[in-house]
Amino acid sequence: MKIALLTRTQIPFSLEIYRENIKKELSALGADIISFAESDPVPENCDIVWEPGLAGNHTPPDIYMNIRKRIVATVHGAALFTMKWNEMNTSFLQAIRCKLKNRTTLSSWKWFREKTSAIITVSEFAAREVSHVFTVPCEKIYPIYHGIDHNTFSYDNTIPDESETYILHVSQYHPKKNVDRIIRAYENLSNNTKPELVMIVPDYKTTIHVKGIRHIREKCAPHELAKWYRGALGFVFPSLHETFGMPVLEAIACGCPVITSNNTACAEIANDAALLVNPRSEQDITYAMQRLLSDAALRDTLRKKGLARAQNFSWQKSAKEHLIVFEKVLRQ
Repeated sequence: MKIALLTRTQIPFSLEIYRENIKKELSALGADIISFAESDPVPENCDIVWEPGLAGNHTPPDIYMNIRKRIVATVHGAALFTMKWNEMNTSFLQAIRCKLKNRTTLSSWKWFREKTSAIITVSEFAAREVSHVFTVPCEKIYPIYHGIDHNTFSYDNTIPDESETYILHVSQYHPKKNVDRIIRAYENLSNNTKPELVMIVPDYKTTIHVKGIRHIREKCAPHELAKWYRGALGFVFPSLHETFGMPVLEAIACGCPVITSNNTACAEIANDAALLVNPRSEQDITYAMQRLLSDAALRDTLRKKGLARAQNFSWQKSAKEHLIVFEKVLRQ
């Protein structure tokens, strides 16, 4: 099978990881990947065109409008259409700009929806969101989970020194990552000997003045992040919106007990391997932290469940499911 793959240069790092891993595994499965740029014509000698990187704020490129090849598009979510403006943007002006761009995006989807043979999403939650926002029939949508590099994100049975343990949060800063609530929830912990909260949030510009919080502004390589996950008492990730939640998967794959949101895709990915909280409740987040810190048996249970859950995710499995969708589209 010859798959034409649109390769953008300006995309979020998470989308690049997805595209490159699926591309690599598809090639290993025998697919012939033909990459092309937005400025290039769509390759004529392909069987199918795969658009790997549409998020809810991306207007489908015009290059798809007149091609005759079958198109499969991966849509990573539509948060700009479903979240409140003050949870997505830092200013009212930005919110207005987003609203205007949303109109253009919806207009483009009127023709793009008809051009696509199938839509891939990265979770069941994302499938429901995309179906609702872009009025795509459910039978046209295929949820396929991301994978993970188990060589990097793995458990090594190392028991951390209790004097050096900490709670961890990792994210690329955005208001929806809920960083401010995490800080306040930590501040509300009653135990005076509470462990340090390590926050690896490179783009968070606010200076944190709360005792016990260490803010790491440098970006960490994957193997460095894995070390942080392994050494933590728990990982706190009560995001307001996620269509997958890769840090949750990375944490459980490293044997780190997780606190995450009881809605969006976070709960879906963690399944029963995490403490679930209302992400808009500081009290809920504080209580979950306190439970995790005071109950070693709970941490051990979550660790075991998380390690088992993480085994369900691999890039090879994800690529095989992509290939099944491509083959089905070609048979139609």
